[in-house]
Amino acid sequence: MKLFNLMMVYTYMRCFIAIEIPPFPMIAKLQDAIAGKVRFVDIKNMHLTLKFLGEINGNMVNKIKDIVGYCKPEQFRIKLNGIGFFPNDKHVKVIWVGISNPDMVIKLMHCIDEKLTPIGFKMENNHVPHITVARVKGKINTKKLDVFANVEFGEFIVERIKIKKSTLTTEGPVYSDLYEIPLSI
Repeated sequence: MKLFNLMMVYTYMRCFIAIEIPPFPMIAKLQDAIAGKVRFVDIKNMHLTLKFLGEINGNMVNKIKDIVGYCKPEQFRIKLNGIGFFPNDKHVKVIWVGISNPDMVIKLMHCIDEKLTPIGFKMENNHVPHITVARVKGKINTKKLDVFANVEFGEFIVERIKIKKSTLTTEGPVYSDLYEIPLSI
């Protein structure tokens, strides 16, 4: 009889921490108005990324969940308003919807960042809370989107934060929930 040393194998997963966004009809109207070579974010996958984690070892997920639990605020309201472009409106790679009341989100992003840094994650300097609606693959005319500059896309109460796994496919990313952290009332 042979004896084998069993090594614990950890799987790596592409993950992020997010707030899911309800499907607002005005976001769909914005996507309909975008012309050019773009890849749209599926309306059911809309989210506000609090922290992109990248490829993480599966054994890190519980630590990350505890950190999010430590940082979590009480439930709060988010108002989606206006649009923006990364890196800018002359060289567009991403089209996004903004948040008119970002203070709580920025505070949450900063807390998560600060607590994740000691366990090996890079600290981010510029927190710009946004919801990506399209990734641009060529030139587009942003002037046609000026009508959305001050549009209120919707408003909702944040009731939970999620740690999500992202599996990349040829049809786009497939997201699955690893953990849900409810916010108290």
